Amino acid sequence: MQPFIDAAEIENFLQTEVGDTARIQEIVQKSLNKQRLSLPEVATLLNAENPEDIRLIKEAAQELKQRIYGNRIVLFAPLYVGNYCKNDCAYCGFRASNKDAIRTTLDNQQLINEVEALEENGQKRLILVYGEHANYSPEFIADTVRTVYAVKKGQGEIRRVNINAAPLDIEGFRKVKEAGIGTYQIFQETITPKFIKNITKLDRKKIMQIV
Repeated sequence: MQPFIDAAEIENFLQTEVGDTARIQEIVQKSLNKQRLSLPEVATLLNAENPEDIRLIKEAAQELKQRIYGNRIVLFAPLYVGNYCKNDCAYCGFRASNKDAIRTTLDNQQLINEVEALEENGQKRLILVYGEHANYSPEFIADTVRTVYAVKKGQGEIRRVNINAAPLDIEGFRKVKEAGIGTYQIFQETITPKFIKNITKLDRKKIMQIV
């Protein structure tokens, strides 16, 4: 596993990218125009210290949020399909080294039962959660998504199924998309090399306390 985030590059930006008010205004306007910011531009905003510059950044963030989302709040309910996982992320109960975890994967009827209960509760949007494991292939994920959409309990139905699962290849994402998913969400544990150096002599229990 090779790191794909250049920590030294990011640290360099944070140490060197400092802008005056005019530069910050330029970056903020770019953001308000819904143009993607570069890493140096993000670092410039993070390094802002002038109270007026900070106020400008916060107000622009609020304005952009209002333009895109308005006052709408969308809720979704989590449905844990399976917790087998090959990874060992320190913060996650799914981690492979957690020997206390009871590993299970919902079968088709169990999945239907859970969806029916959620529909009876009034839920319309779900996020299906899977560990990162070979058991949860794109085909399996797509099948569970189709099953969820097919469940109709009384007047209830699920209108949007989001996914929290492992990264897939292009063909895998295509299969899952064809099942009609909404958002595909991936968590990636990251840590700075400096932090790793400082904790190498600590046992896992102490690392967990830090995290």
